Amino acid sequence: MDLQFPRSSRHTRTPTSPWIGIGRSDALDASAQIASMLMVLHNTALTLCAAGAALCIAAVLYRLRRKPGLPFFPGPQGLPILGNLFDLPTETEWVTYRNWGKEFDSDVVHAEVLGSHIVVINSAKVANELFEKRSSLYSDRPPLVALNKLLKVDWIMGFQPYGQMWRTYRKAIHEHFNIAAVQQYKPLQLKCTHQLLRTLLDSPEGFMDHIRHLGGQTILSIAYGIDVKPRNDPFVATAEETLHSVSLASRIDGSLFDMIPWLIRMPSWFPLARFKKVAEEREHFSVSMIEDPYTFVKKAMAQGTAAPSVASSMIGQLDSQSSDLEKLMSKTLPGNIYLGGADTTVAALQSFVLAMVLYPDARRKAQQELDTVIGRDRLPDFQDEESLPYVTALVKEVLRWRPVAPLGIPHSLVADDVYDGHLIPAGSMVFGNAWAMLHDPTIFPDPEAFKPEHFLGHASDLFPEVAFGFGRRVCPGQHMARTSVWIAVASVLAAFDISPAVDEYGREIKAEENYASGIVSYPAPFPCRITPRSPLARELIMATLHETS
Repeated sequence: MDLQFPRSSRHTRTPTSPWIGIGRSDALDASAQIASMLMVLHNTALTLCAAGAALCIAAVLYRLRRKPGLPFFPGPQGLPILGNLFDLPTETEWVTYRNWGKEFDSDVVHAEVLGSHIVVINSAKVANELFEKRSSLYSDRPPLVALNKLLKVDWIMGFQPYGQMWRTYRKAIHEHFNIAAVQQYKPLQLKCTHQLLRTLLDSPEGFMDHIRHLGGQTILSIAYGIDVKPRNDPFVATAEETLHSVSLASRIDGSLFDMIPWLIRMPSWFPLARFKKVAEEREHFSVSMIEDPYTFVKKAMAQGTAAPSVASSMIGQLDSQSSDLEKLMSKTLPGNIYLGGADTTVAALQSFVLAMVLYPDARRKAQQELDTVIGRDRLPDFQDEESLPYVTALVKEVLRWRPVAPLGIPHSLVADDVYDGHLIPAGSMVFGNAWAMLHDPTIFPDPEAFKPEHFLGHASDLFPEVAFGFGRRVCPGQHMARTSVWIAVASVLAAFDISPAVDEYGREIKAEENYASGIVSYPAPFPCRITPRSPLARELIMATLHETS
């Protein structure tokens, strides 16, 4: 800036502003900027002081809460005040916690962050003792701040605290998805599976997307009566984004808000509160997840075009006397069905494809059984399940080998408990490490390998129940998930060969076993070849195009 000073034959007048050479208005602007900067620094100092004070208070509370004479379960040593903040794993947490159990020779391990306790159970025996026999103590949920307050997904039943509202949701979902009720959905599951076969035939390279579409198509039809578009359906896309948001919130950046609740008052630039920025950008997906399909169904009902569904049934039962809870449930219960049903099926089927690439012997054995029992002139049906023990064992092995929810959602302990001489403090976040339990070599020899034989012979009645949760918090849609996965696996194996991808020189490309962290764990994209087993298989797939539901 070219500064102009006033000229005078007399002495030059001293400017009134302390900033020499700057006019009054400029000086005022600069002063305001400086004042603003000082205010920011002041607020920052207060924030840091508050954070420091909170750390000290947490440390004091931590010491006060610890009862003399009762040790915690073993775990990493940790640092003063911060505890195990820097010990917590950021990926494949279930493996780290299992390794802690081996290191400390304990089925239960303990960590602590600023006075918040984390307890991980790696043994099915201990899980049964605590989650089942002491379910009145272990059925609550922690606040789940990142999920419920930042992402606004408190309408998801799995994240709700144990209480009357949760019991009401649970009862309503059970009515639609108990063992007897899910039988009515089998024709729809078969129809959606046959559409999966056609899309795999048309564009096998998009198998990951086709599987996601299958999960969304089946459950959207049941929950809302929506006929999903073959590709790029907006309802499926919104649900996938919501599931991704949930996955992000369940990782370490989001979990910190559960261990350090006062982080919610920190600005998003604060080092431990970065997830607030993510939540601001993604919150709208969880709102659209329940609002958009609900609005679709109400509009279709008004026009007389609504297909039968859980949503249309619940909306149709509303009247002027309906309670606020009933009105809320008519909107959120179908959303729970959709969100809970889609992710389990998708993760399991993507792991199934990966297993077939890595373990071709298992694929060949299953196909040999299919050829022997039902032949190659038709596709499998649900009535074939009892005659296909190896295929059924293969489905169970998929859920054991790579459980869809390795750690699940943490339970919260409502009162101090003592197990095996160790204190588990009230308020602890208690995880059931399903992955560790399903990789216990004393139950499943050679647990890292994919072997359907784990569920044949003497173990034929053993099913990886822990893959669906624990105690009163077990997944209410597990029966639906099992039937969806079974028919899809049997049908794909009957129609297609799945093998490693090859490069331009015909050399096999190794598929990597990389799984994303989160409540539900999906395999990272991997290459493979999916080809029809024969010309007849191709004809059978195309013949399904003329099916009616």
